[in-house]
Amino acid sequence: MSQDAFGHIGFFEDFQALTDDDDQTISDATPVRWNDVLIVPIAADVAQNVLVDESGGVITFSAGTTAGDGVCLIGVPMQPSGNGTISMGVRFKYSAVTDMQIFVGWQETADRDETVKAFTLSTTTLTANSVGQVVGMYYDTAADTDDWRMMGASDGSAFTTELGALGTRAQSTPVLDEWMVVRVEIDASGRARCFYGDSSTDVTGTGLNRVDSLAAGSLDEDAVYHPVVMLAKASTGDPDMEADYFWAKGHRDWAV
Repeated sequence: MSQDAFGHIGFFEDFQALTDDDDQTISDATPVRWNDVLIVPIAADVAQNVLVDESGGVITFSAGTTAGDGVCLIGVPMQPSGNGTISMGVRFKYSAVTDMQIFVGWQETADRDETVKAFTLSTTTLTANSVGQVVGMYYDTAADTDDWRMMGASDGSAFTTELGALGTRAQSTPVLDEWMVVRVEIDASGRARCFYGDSSTDVTGTGLNRVDSLAAGSLDEDAVYHPVVMLAKASTGDPDMEADYFWAKGHRDWAV
């Protein structure tokens, strides 16, 4: 039973606050806070700015020139059993869709100095790193076949039985400098769903497509998950990584 008027938890970050005209440098292993979002550089210093030539508030990042460099956005932790259904999402784009290594989803372990990527895919070899309970969408241009894929894991053991050897494909073809949108949900029962949309999938204007789901009990509903957006590079280029918004929401746990 609700004990007060504020029964919802979460945030919506639209990145509308202007910064200095020049890029601001976020030093490696030195995260900074942007309202309710923690910005964590991955493997190198990151140049960050807010664009003034696009409307609506768009933050841009540029990392180093080594494969794996990038940035991670982390939000408030939530627990499905107490706060579920928990949902998170992001809208973003890259200036080069041939150099992307991305994960968007819910991740139990999110190191605030050097966040670990939940999944990477090299040719046909999936690596599921040990980040506790995790579910979401990943994209890696080091793969033989480029596509967004839904995958989950428990302590580094990927859910290949439920979602296939490399994850369920979204059948997408991201377009240079066009927006991609991901939403990931976990119910109080440990059931999860992933949704994805871009100009190649939303050809009828109906919004995000459901990629796949995990059955109840697949994930630990009592684990505490962070909403995570990992934007990195698979190769040695230096694409601009731009985020329009990042959000997460759940229900307050009124248990005493």
